[in-house]
Amino acid sequence: MGSSEIENSKKTPSNKGKIESAILYEEADGDWLKLQGKDRKKYGASKEMKIGIAYDGELHVKQKNGETRCELDNKVAYASFESARDFRKYMENVVVSAYNVDEIELRVKNGDGAQWIQKDNSCDCICVLDKFHRNKKITECVSNKEIAENLRELLLQNRFDELLDCIQAYVNSTEDEREKAKLQELYNYYSENKEALPGYYDRGIEIPPTREPGVIHHANLGSMEGNVFTIIGNRMKGGRACWSVNGGNNLAALLCKHYSTVIPTSSETSVSNTIAAPPLSAAKAPKHDGKGYEFFGNVSIPNSPSFIKAIFSYNHLSDLIF
Repeated sequence: MGSSEIENSKKTPSNKGKIESAILYEEADGDWLKLQGKDRKKYGASKEMKIGIAYDGELHVKQKNGETRCELDNKVAYASFESARDFRKYMENVVVSAYNVDEIELRVKNGDGAQWIQKDNSCDCICVLDKFHRNKKITECVSNKEIAENLRELLLQNRFDELLDCIQAYVNSTEDEREKAKLQELYNYYSENKEALPGYYDRGIEIPPTREPGVIHHANLGSMEGNVFTIIGNRMKGGRACWSVNGGNNLAALLCKHYSTVIPTSSETSVSNTIAAPPLSAAKAPKHDGKGYEFFGNVSIPNSPSFIKAIFSYNHLSDLIF
């Protein structure tokens, strides 16, 4: 995929997607990747890659061992090092290329409370604080196990006003400055995201049916952590990997394309992050890709048995008969 194709993929689709769903789920998170070269000097040692997915529900797929595995239905993905504004714009283009947004009655956005995810005034959606992150915050900020368990119980029962009052009381009662600072951090996190604390199904609003009730189920949310690793982390982190901003964006586009399951209706987005291309089978793989490097066919092997010289005289090891 060339840079021109990447840019074409960001154009606003000329027509809406074909999938009609009354509900759309969106999730987003970030992953910090190491930079190299000029970009390292410009942005620092690392930069956050923003990652987003959208889907219309969950499929419950029976496995051979009898267990049930949840799969996201009609998933599209987008990831880049872009600013929050540009990321939201191009993520929306990806959604529009797959879904007929005029038919959507409810959009639910799940995130960890980051400003670029949930502080989007242009988003006509319900924001939900991801359960993993909201529970993890207690573990990070509260060292006393009894207090932590009490706070988790209030959180689980959706008693959010009591939760904030309880945290504030602990802040005022402790004399340990470090503990006080961590409890204040927890209080600020929950108070700033108070409206996003309850699940979308706990808000007394009408939840529209999925596209295929009984087959496609309403989502419990919380799939983003796994998708961050599957789409980006597994390939782009570890092994001392470092990226330029352009190179990281280009590879992210290919990875999102591979892990999405929707083919868009607009040809302008067909090369981007919304097509799940099946891998090429070994049987269909070409034997030759370019001229290759034919060192062994030209090398001189002195004082070697004739059968060794015969082996190295072949241009391609795939042509050998065993």
